[in-house]
Amino acid sequence: MALNPFFLQGSQGEQSLVQDLINEQLRMYGVEVYYLPRQYVTKNKIIREVITSEFNQSYPIEAYVDNFDGYGDNTVLLSKFGVQATNELKLIISQERFSSYITPLIKNLPNIELATRPKEGDLIYFPLGDRLFEIKFVEHEKPFYQLQKNYVYELTCELFRGEDEILDTGVEEIDDTSMWKEISDLSHLSDLDPPQPLS
Repeated sequence: MALNPFFLQGSQGEQSLVQDLINEQLRMYGVEVYYLPRQYVTKNKIIREVITSEFNQSYPIEAYVDNFDGYGDNTVLLSKFGVQATNELKLIISQERFSSYITPLIKNLPNIELATRPKEGDLIYFPLGDRLFEIKFVEHEKPFYQLQKNYVYELTCELFRGEDEILDTGVEEIDDTSMWKEISDLSHLSDLDPPQPLS
């Protein structure tokens, strides 16, 4: 049995209206976060391991915080490396805003692997907690094809634990995050001369 011909079932006008309403809600109830695309400097081509990457750009964008009652579960984990914070953050951003604002700015940057949507491995600076989060998963089909289209990305992020990444966005609040500063302060220890044995 065919669909009712008197209903459009998702015309371009209806889809644009829904997208505009979602964009307006994100601006009203969201917070301004910064999106930091990862630029891959060197990679191991055999096992596809990232050896060196850097974050030199940051773009403000409105996002709705889906964790209304705080960070996700299992915020502290006891591992063989000690106690680690594994705070999880879920953010919702507009697909249209990303494609019309961020994509044109990053698509011509060197060493960007994907510019059409948020990518796993990119960073989000969350100003309310003064923390950097790494995108672990991007859900692009939720809500599921309302009026035959998707309108938002749901980003599942975890607290970023830096290793050898270069962080130099030019935004003082981002470059001086407390967690990253602690790692940078420890990095100079490897440059010190080793202690000399007593004679």
